[in-house]
Amino acid sequence: MLFGIGSFLLIVALGLRLTFGRYLNHLKEDQKKLSAETLKGYFNWLGGWGKSYLKLSRWDKSLDYFISWGQKSYRGWTVWIFYALALSYLYLSLSGLFFAWFISRGLFGFPLLLHVACGGLFAVSLMAVLFLKARIYLPLSGGEGSKGAPEVAPGFYCLALNRYLPQIYFQAASFWLFVLAGFFLILSTLGSMLPYFNFPAQILFFNLHRWSAVVSILAAMLALDVIIIKPGQAG
Repeated sequence: MLFGIGSFLLIVALGLRLTFGRYLNHLKEDQKKLSAETLKGYFNWLGGWGKSYLKLSRWDKSLDYFISWGQKSYRGWTVWIFYALALSYLYLSLSGLFFAWFISRGLFGFPLLLHVACGGLFAVSLMAVLFLKARIYLPLSGGEGSKGAPEVAPGFYCLALNRYLPQIYFQAASFWLFVLAGFFLILSTLGSMLPYFNFPAQILFFNLHRWSAVVSILAAMLALDVIIIKPGQAG
């Protein structure tokens, strides 16, 4: 119960913050302030953006953009590593959240078997992506000067400070947070499979796995906003 409510609120809160930042990018500098008029405009914009996904053409456009971004960022056959990571993680996150939020019993049966299989693919592809891209997101790595580095945006707008913060830091934070959460996901899965731990340890691994999954989803949402989707683009 606590996990379901907590994870839902965290995901919704970050989603609202990121989309609100996208909305602010469409406004003039003197309009970027927290007010009733700004919030009204934001929710109208958000509703229109959400309705656009009721059309199949919108999904096709988003998928084409995602595929082309992968081909641009991962050269040659390595793009399939990125696609494997994205597809396996998409099933892992959706199946995990669905069963955590709506099924009291949790994952079981064929969805659980597929969850485990996708977990193995996720672990392998995550390590490969880490090998390919880690240097780009290291401190003082040169950032935009590195080959295959993410496109540098004007910044991540902070409403409280009324200024743009360097987006390269958010890109690095989202990447390493996703990697760290993925590491704990793999560790907790392996730990729960080994016969060397007692029941309290199994419960610890179970909770570690669930909350690591939430952290990875938050990191993936941030990465989608600051790395993949272009500045000023609604998505």
